Order: sequence, then C-alpha cells, then structure tokens
Amino acid sequence: MKTPDNNHPQRRVMVCQFCTCTKDGAAQVLATLQDQPIEGVTIEVSGCMGLCGSGPIVAIFPDNIYYAQVTPKKARQIIESHLLGHQPILTFMHPRLHPQI
Repeated sequence: MKTPDNNHPQRRVMVCQFCTCTKDGAAQVLATLQDQPIEGVTIEVSGCMGLCGSGPIVAIFPDNIYYAQVTPKKARQIIESHLLGHQPILTFMHPRLHPQI
C-alpha cells in the first residue's frame, strides 16, 4: 500500500459509472484507481455528476478537482501526481469547472 504525506486530509475519489462515462471506459478507469490502494484515499463509484460528454469523470474531494476524459493511463498519472504527490494535473481538469487553466 502506498502512503501519502501525513499532512494532507483523507480524500475521496469518485469515479462516474453512469451511462456515457461507462460507454467511454469508466470501468477500466475505476479498476486502475482501485488497483493501487493508497492510505488515506478511498475510491468510490459515483452516479452521474452532470458532466456527460466529457467523461469518464474522476472527482477528488475535499480538493474539489474534477478530471475529464480520464483514461487508465491518465488515472495512473493522477495517482502519482495528485494522490501521492499532492500536485493536481491542470491539463486533465474539466475546463468548464476549472476555467483558470
């Protein structure tokens, strides 16, 4: 089990498994995230997040970061950079929800 920095709060990773996201490969994204358990991070299935057409969507709380069009490869990068390294990946963020990118 990989361990995050102890100075950061418990995080929840929500992976949409609703119709469009599922059609676009959300099950594989979920499996990739669940494949590497990280202390202090829970991976959960989510229903529709209202961002259809830009999925699979992965949301991380309490960071309030929404990643769009996540693939298994991007999920591995999210694990390394965001969940373990505490560095969100600006280029993966949903542009409507994170317009500063």
